[in-house]
Amino acid sequence: MRLRIDTSGTRFIVTRAAEPRLNFETGSPKIDTSTGLPQHSVQLLALDDTGGEVLNVTVAGDPNVTVTQPVSVTSLVAIPWAQGDRSGVAFRADAITGATTGEQGSRTQK
Repeated sequence: MRLRIDTSGTRFIVTRAAEPRLNFETGSPKIDTSTGLPQHSVQLLALDDTGGEVLNVTVAGDPNVTVTQPVSVTSLVAIPWAQGDRSGVAFRADAITGATTGEQGSRTQK
């Protein structure tokens, strides 16, 4: 099951550059079945009024982002998984792009 995440009010900053996701058995890049593009993993800091959380987000294609760059995340989903006695949550997005000035989380003072 994919759970959509509401990212309005959340700012994202790249904390580690995009890296290709590799197939453990062959060492070749993992390919996104719907786009045919290689998958990349990007480590992001998600910030909102309650604090921050580091997420590793998978995206199809190289997002061409740099460390400390504010970014926009499109259609972020959480995918719970379990394998034997291990479990966790994987994050996936349709796109990760450099944020424009208005998307960087400017706040309105009350």
